Amino acid sequence: MASIELQDIIFYIGLLYFYRAFWGSALAVCFVVQVLLASVTWLKLRVCVQKKNHTHRWPKYIRTRTRRLSVYDKLPSSNVNPFINDTWKINEIDRVRIAINSVTLFPVRALGCLVTFMLGGLVALIAVNGLPFHVDFKSLQDLYTYMSDRGEEVPSNDEAKKKAAYAYIAARVNRKKYPEDKVLAMSEDEVIAIANKTLRHICWYRPMESWRRHILIGLQFVARSVLFFSGFIWIDVDGELAPREEAPILISNHVSMCEPAFMVSQCLPAPIAAAEHLKIPFLSQCVLAAQAVTVDRNSTVSRHEVREQIKSRAESKEGWPHILIYPEATCTNGKAVITFKTGAFAPGRPVQLCHVSYKGGRFNPSWVSNGPSLWHIVFRLMCEPINRMKVDFGPVYQPNQEEKDDELLYSRRVRENMAKWFGLLKTSHSYDDVRLQALASKMHAPLSNAVIGADSIRRFFNMKLDDIQAYYKKFQEIGPNQDGLLSQDQFLRGLGIEDPEKSAEWTRVFELLDEDGDGFIDFRVYLIGMAFANTELDNQDVLKAVHQIFDEDGDGYLTLQEFTSILHNACPSDELYTPRSIKEIFEEVDLNKDGKIAISEFTKYCAENPKVGGSVSV
Repeated sequence: MASIELQDIIFYIGLLYFYRAFWGSALAVCFVVQVLLASVTWLKLRVCVQKKNHTHRWPKYIRTRTRRLSVYDKLPSSNVNPFINDTWKINEIDRVRIAINSVTLFPVRALGCLVTFMLGGLVALIAVNGLPFHVDFKSLQDLYTYMSDRGEEVPSNDEAKKKAAYAYIAARVNRKKYPEDKVLAMSEDEVIAIANKTLRHICWYRPMESWRRHILIGLQFVARSVLFFSGFIWIDVDGELAPREEAPILISNHVSMCEPAFMVSQCLPAPIAAAEHLKIPFLSQCVLAAQAVTVDRNSTVSRHEVREQIKSRAESKEGWPHILIYPEATCTNGKAVITFKTGAFAPGRPVQLCHVSYKGGRFNPSWVSNGPSLWHIVFRLMCEPINRMKVDFGPVYQPNQEEKDDELLYSRRVRENMAKWFGLLKTSHSYDDVRLQALASKMHAPLSNAVIGADSIRRFFNMKLDDIQAYYKKFQEIGPNQDGLLSQDQFLRGLGIEDPEKSAEWTRVFELLDEDGDGFIDFRVYLIGMAFANTELDNQDVLKAVHQIFDEDGDGYLTLQEFTSILHNACPSDELYTPRSIKEIFEEVDLNKDGKIAISEFTKYCAENPKVGGSVSV
């Protein structure tokens, strides 16, 4: 895309006309200040300039691939990284252009956005005035009343009632900050103080009155004004929003802070939002006015209560607005559909699919781990004369009875239909990848190397995120290069292998893991290898891997020598496996008498001989 577009030419012509028409001593002083500030911005933007001479890692050697670890066939992989945004990188012309816009266009838009944002907070404050959206416990009696109003069983005995209240708070606090035993040992005043902090995000249990909803029409105007001042002069909308009676839940992808603002301008839905939003001035009032369902991700009970709220609102006919849910549970760059959380599908109600994209613009505002900061995104949006957003309202997905009974199946089929309908890729990435990237950031490691498609690996090997993080720490301790890759020597040293025979076996393992044959493996490949060697898997997968590892020449068959190595590895102390007996077994296993053993012949022999089949391992 060209650095200078028609929109820039029109803007600069208008700017020159303004200076010519109103030139004077005051404007001259302003112009000098603008030049100085633009120079400072130009210097600051040097970190965003794309370097032309970028060093690439060239393969140490390339070999023809004749085999690969069979487990790869069961693990989906993708070359698309949904957690990277490199549109913030610019050239020198863009650098000058943005520097000029930062002192001419940006101040006007920033002021307009700030004023409308404050106006939105005021409108929201008026709409919720008089409603008890803040908990203010003065004593345990107030907490008892709060529990009773929400259907909790409160014992009549004073001592039992107190224990129930303590247990109620202990189940809802952040366990990392307040362990259960610590909460149970607190005084009443300490428990009340923690209750006021913990329960403040549980706000709405009844829909807002209609007159309050009419006041909030002003909030829709404010949301569209904020987008206008962010450069979204017009927004391309394809399709129509379905009535709430037809689809109470709206499913959308999440790229940045722009999509929630657009949805508010359209229908003022009730989003699922993080409890941290309630700490932001003005935004907290808007979140409360929208009757958002807020969740504390560190609290298991909070997540459970949110699921119950979604189900209750979706099934209610009392006048709740649409429920806006981002089932990916994190921001992506919009290029793929990652794994869905199942909370949106627990009610078993119809959902409408929606997709927001920013194609055609010079800057993608995706707020991802491997990308610009939130403030950089806001700055860049306001420095562009025109930004582009396209919103596609897709069809309403009606679940069948099987999907209503199985929320996981329902989520997967909606995800498949969303990818198909909007022409997107479907990957096995998930929110676990974001958490792994956070660990990589703390360890000052490349963030892109921590994007592994964690969901498929975790499910296949029945692993927890803690296990993956432990392997990642081990991987970093071995000492990968600046690209986050391990060589064969580093791989063997990391395993602490010194025995020549073991070294030869693990060298073959490395060669099987190294799919492209360049002599290096990244963390995803390392994790698959380690998990495969240390996890209880289907025996057929293990046998196929063993056949591949001991097949030294990679021709897909075992020779007598290679078969002998397997038997000695599986039963090292068994004296029955003499050279003569092994040869007899080899001839017996070689069903077609071609002097070599195929995978099918090997697995059949191991199935008929549990002593060997149960002992072989990677």
